[in-house]
Amino acid sequence: MTALGPFLLGAPWALAALVALPVIWWVLRATPPAPKDIELPSLALLDGVEPREETPARTPWWVWLIRTLAVAAAIIGLAQPVYAPGARMETAEGTGSLLIVVDNGWASAPRWPELINAASATLDTGNRDAPVHLLLTAPQQFNPDPAERVSRADMDKRLSSLRPQAWAPDRQDALKRLKDSGFNPDRIFWASDGLESDGGQAFATELANMAPLTVFAGPPPGAAVISGIQAQTDSVSVTARRASPRGEATGFVSALTLDGSALATAPLTFADGETEAVADFRIPAAALARIARFNVTGQQGAGTVWLWDSSDRSRRVGLVDAGSASQPLLSDMHYIRKALEPFATISEGSIENLVAASPDAIIMSDIGQILPHDAELLHKWVEDGGALIRFAGPRLAAQGDDLLPVALRRSSRALGGALAWDEPQAMAPFPEASPFAGLNVPPEVRIRQQVLARPGPELASKTWARLADGSPLVTADQRGKGTLILFHTTAGPDWADLAYSGTFSQMLRRSIAAGRGEAVNDAEGSYSPLLTLDGYGRLSPAGPNAAPLKATDFGTVKPSEAHPPGLYQGPAGTRALNAGAGERPVLIVNWPVSARLLGDAEARSLRLAGPLLGFAALLLALDLFIALSVSGRLPRFGRKAASAGILLAAGFLVLSAPQQADAQAFQYELMPDGSYRRVTTEGRTIRLPNTPGTSQKEVNAALDMRLAYVETPDRALNERTRAGLFGLSNVLRLRTSVEPAEPDGINLETDSLELYPLIYFNIPDSMPPLSEAAITNLNTYLRSGGALVIDTRAGGTIGTETDVSRLETLLEGLDAPPLQPVGENHVLTRSFYLLDDFPGRYAHRRLWIEQAGDASAPRGDGVSRLFIGDADWASAWAVDDRGRDLYSVDGGEQQREMSRRFGVNLVMYVLTGNYKDDQVHLPALLERLGEGEDENAPGSPTNIIDGGPQ
Repeated sequence: MTALGPFLLGAPWALAALVALPVIWWVLRATPPAPKDIELPSLALLDGVEPREETPARTPWWVWLIRTLAVAAAIIGLAQPVYAPGARMETAEGTGSLLIVVDNGWASAPRWPELINAASATLDTGNRDAPVHLLLTAPQQFNPDPAERVSRADMDKRLSSLRPQAWAPDRQDALKRLKDSGFNPDRIFWASDGLESDGGQAFATELANMAPLTVFAGPPPGAAVISGIQAQTDSVSVTARRASPRGEATGFVSALTLDGSALATAPLTFADGETEAVADFRIPAAALARIARFNVTGQQGAGTVWLWDSSDRSRRVGLVDAGSASQPLLSDMHYIRKALEPFATISEGSIENLVAASPDAIIMSDIGQILPHDAELLHKWVEDGGALIRFAGPRLAAQGDDLLPVALRRSSRALGGALAWDEPQAMAPFPEASPFAGLNVPPEVRIRQQVLARPGPELASKTWARLADGSPLVTADQRGKGTLILFHTTAGPDWADLAYSGTFSQMLRRSIAAGRGEAVNDAEGSYSPLLTLDGYGRLSPAGPNAAPLKATDFGTVKPSEAHPPGLYQGPAGTRALNAGAGERPVLIVNWPVSARLLGDAEARSLRLAGPLLGFAALLLALDLFIALSVSGRLPRFGRKAASAGILLAAGFLVLSAPQQADAQAFQYELMPDGSYRRVTTEGRTIRLPNTPGTSQKEVNAALDMRLAYVETPDRALNERTRAGLFGLSNVLRLRTSVEPAEPDGINLETDSLELYPLIYFNIPDSMPPLSEAAITNLNTYLRSGGALVIDTRAGGTIGTETDVSRLETLLEGLDAPPLQPVGENHVLTRSFYLLDDFPGRYAHRRLWIEQAGDASAPRGDGVSRLFIGDADWASAWAVDDRGRDLYSVDGGEQQREMSRRFGVNLVMYVLTGNYKDDQVHLPALLERLGEGEDENAPGSPTNIIDGGPQ
C-alpha cells in the first residue's frame, strides 16, 4: 500500500496513465461527431457537381469533457484507492505480521458493524504481502488459532462472516491462547467493546507489551444491559445500566410476548452522572401474565433482552374441562379461567397431554369418572409433586373415586334435598392453619348445595375452609410430594355464589401455591435448553452445542457456548438464563501510553475502486447514447409509431376489461353488528382444502347436519337403527326447518363424534363392553355438548322401570351424571309438540335424562346430554326408501305418530336448548289451547304444533 495523505493506493503505478490525458484531450477535441445524412429534393440540381472536401467543426466542449472524465475515473479506479483517515505511512514496524483482536461478546452487538469496519480498514495499512492473524476474545469450541496465517483477502471475508456471541468475552482465556500459540506479532489492532469486563485494562497492557498496539474502542451507546427486574401482581420494574455516566439519556423498554408482539412500552431515563435507570410497567395483571421478555427498544444485543421465565412470570395451570364447549360462558371452566387469567398461564387439553406438560396444577370441574389409564397418570403426577384441584358437581356427587382428599357421601346436600338446609349457608372465617388465612370472607356469598365429606378423625386437619354450620367447603390432603384439593361446591354459580366474589380468585391462587410442588425436587432437577438468544438478542431453537443445566446452577452459572442465554425447559416449567443478569458495565479509561487510539472517523475506510469504475462506465454509456442520437441511429417516434402505441394501449385495456369486471362483481351485505361485508354476486364453487387424514365421510358430516347411530356387531340391528333415523330425518324435513342429510353409522373408537349433534345407541342383546378408547371419545363428546340417546329396547317387559343392569358393564367408565325421569313440565314435553308421553314401539315407558340438581338454578344451560330409555323408538320411526313403515307398533298409527312427534321434540331440544323453558311463551300457549277447545270439533286432535296446528 502507498499512502497519499488519507488515501491508500493498492496499484499506484496505474496513475502513470494520467499523463496521457492531454493527448487524449487533443484527439477527442479534434475529432467531431459523425455527420448526419439528410436527403433533400433540391439536391437533385447539384448532380454532376464535383464534391469538395471540407474541414469538420470542432467537437463540442461538453462531449470531450465527458470522455476525459470517464478515462480519468477509470485510471484512478484501476489504482485501487482506499480512503482511510487513520492510515499511516509505511514504517519498519508496519511491514510485519498483523494480529487483529476482536471483542465478539454481547456488548459488541450494538456497534458490531463499526468494529468490523475498523478491523477491515486496518487490512489496508502496511505491506499487502504481510501475514494477518485473528484472535477472538469470546470463548468458543472452534475459535481460530492465533498462529494461523491468513491472507488479507481471506481475512476480509472471515471478518465479514463473524457475528457477535450471546455471552461475555473472556480476555484472560484469549491471552492464554495467544501465548500458548507461540505467535509474536509485529503489530496489533484491537477492535474493543471498550468495557472493563474481565480485566480490559490489563489485557490492553499485555497486548501493548507484545507489539505496537492500535485500538478502536466502540462501547455500546445508551442502555447497555438489562441487569434485573422486580415483579409485583400488576407491575414490573426493569433495571437497565449504561457504561458512560455523562449527560442525560432517554430510551424505551418494550414488554413483548414470546412471539414478539409488543404489549407495553415504558420510558427509561438516565440522569446526568447516573449509570442506572428503571422502567416501570403498570399494566393489568391479565396482560402481565402474557409477557415473556423485555427489550430495550432500538438496541440490539443479548444484553438488552431479559427473558421472563414461567417461575417468575406466572403459574402454569392445566384445565380439564367437563363443561359444554358449545356454550362456554355457561360452563364452570369459564369462571375458573377468568379467575386464573390475571396470574396464571393456562393450557387446556386431555389429562394425558396435561400430565406430560407437567404444569404447576391441574384443575378438573365435576368429573365423576376418570378412566383407569388417566387415573394412573394422575396418581403418579400427584405423587411426584403435582397439585390436583377439583370442583364438585352432580357427576362427582353420584360417583366418586380415590383421587379425592376425603371420602364423600354419595349424594349432595341442597335446599329441599334429603340432607336439607333451611336456608343457604354462609362461609365461616378461614382457620389460622389454612392457606386461606387472612383472606376476607365475603358476607354476601351463599352456598346452596355441596357434596358432603364422611366424618372421620382426620377431617378437621384436612379442612381449609368451612361453612357457617361447620361442614367442610374446601379440603386437601398430601399424596406423596403432591396435594389433592377439593372444593365441595361447583366452580360456577349453580350451587354457590362464590364464583362472583373476588375471594374466589385469591383462593384459587393460594390453592395453586400451597399445593404446587414440583415434578421433582428443584435441587435435583435438570433443565434442557428450549430457546436460546443469539448475539443480536434474537430467539431461536437451541443449537446442538447447548447443554442442559441443573436447577441449582441458575443464578451462579455464567452464559457460555455450552449454556447460552435463553429459556430452559424442566420439571418446574421454564427457567431463564439472561446474559445481563447482575452486570455493571464500566468504561476502560486508562489505556496504555504507547497505544494509539482511533476515533470513529479514523477507524473508517472506504474503498473507492468500485465507485470510480462504475462512474466511468456510466459516463461512457452516456457518451454512446449522445453519439447515436447525433448520428440519427436512434429510432424516431412519428405519427405512425404514436398511432400504433395508442392502439396497443387500447387493446390492453379491452383485454383487461373482463378481469376488471370480474373483480368488480361484488355487492355488500349488512352484518348484525352494523358493518358491511363484501360478497360476490357470481356463483362460484369454492373447493375446500384437503386436510391430511380427513375422510370424505367426515367432510360430508361437516357440510350437512346428520344424525348418527353407533355401529354394533349386530348388522340387522344396525340396519333397523339406520332406517329409524332415516324416517325421523324425513319427518324433520317435512315438518320443521331442520333438514338433516342421510344418517351415518359411526365407530366410537375411530370416527369424529363431534361432527354429529345426536348419536343414537341401540343396544343389542349381546355386546361386549366398550373399549377404553370408545369410552374416552364418548366422555369427550358429552362434555363438548353432544347428545347421546341410549335405547335398551327392553320396553316389552312388564312394568315401567328401565332395566339398566346391562349398561353398568357395557358403559363402565362413562362419566354419566345423576339421572332423573322427565317431569311433566320439562321443556322436552313442549320443545315443538305438546306431549305427555314419549312412546316408541312400546308406550308408557320412562325416559331418563340428566338431573338438574335444583329446579330454581338449573345446571349450565339446563339441557341434558344423556337420554336413556327402552321404548325402541328407532323401530317406530323406521321406514324404507319409499317411506313405508317397516315395523309394527303396539298402539297402532296413533302411537307411531306420537313417537315421531317425540323424535321431533328430541332433536329440537338438542339443537335449540331450553328456549321454550321461558315463561314468556306460556300465555300464548294457554290462549291457543283455549281457542282450540272452542273452535275444534270434539273429535279433532288438540295437540298443538309450534308454528301452527298439526
